[in-house]
Amino acid sequence: MKRILSFAAFILFCINISGQSVESVKKTYPLKASGNIQLTNNGISLFPNLSLGKPATIINLNLSKYNFALEPELRWGLNGDPWSFIFWVRYRFNKNKFQLRLGAHPSYVFKEQKVGIDNGLNNRLISTAYFAAEIAPAWQFNQKFGFGLHYLHAEARDNYGAQSNNFIAIQPRFTNLYAGEKYYFNFYPQVFYLQIDANDGFYASQTLTFNKVNFPLYFSGVATYALKTTIPGDRFVWSLGINLKF
Repeated sequence: MKRILSFAAFILFCINISGQSVESVKKTYPLKASGNIQLTNNGISLFPNLSLGKPATIINLNLSKYNFALEPELRWGLNGDPWSFIFWVRYRFNKNKFQLRLGAHPSYVFKEQKVGIDNGLNNRLISTAYFAAEIAPAWQFNQKFGFGLHYLHAEARDNYGAQSNNFIAIQPRFTNLYAGEKYYFNFYPQVFYLQIDANDGFYASQTLTFNKVNFPLYFSGVATYALKTTIPGDRFVWSLGINLKF
């Protein structure tokens, strides 16, 4: 918990030195809203213990002003059962080719478990609460290539979930790769280290999107491979999704 509190203090320090008063932000920068809705054949997570493993809907929302953003990520199974709710609060700093993202969130993950009711066992959705913080510096060298690092630490707020989680990733970015005049790809590979309590492992993951210029619908695909791990779960997972951005 001390590490998360220190991280929160660091976020406040960075906000304080950003050189923008609340009043100037209020006068100069409008409030912006955007979002993305995805239907996927397989609800997967970079944390194997948080994956759904069946078709899902994922809604990402963004409400931002100046460098600050509220970014909820709401996930459901297609049967209507909640999967996970994540409530990101983020601060972004951009200068020339350098970008820095700082964030923290409470989150709630739902899983069906057997619980004792009236002297019998019944299936019930049980939620596990987490709190996490992240730091993600990145460099955008040109319109097509960037490079980033990402560190995230998460802790369970109850006794049901993994108590200590660390995620460290190397993330090159290949964007606006045109396939003709109207279509383009974005490719986001990454190699990451993941630690969940006493288990850990190394993974490789790729995300690919296929887009049409000035068109709100696009397709996406994700594949994650376990390179070497002691974390329980599938060694290879993949998903395909259709997305609507607004």
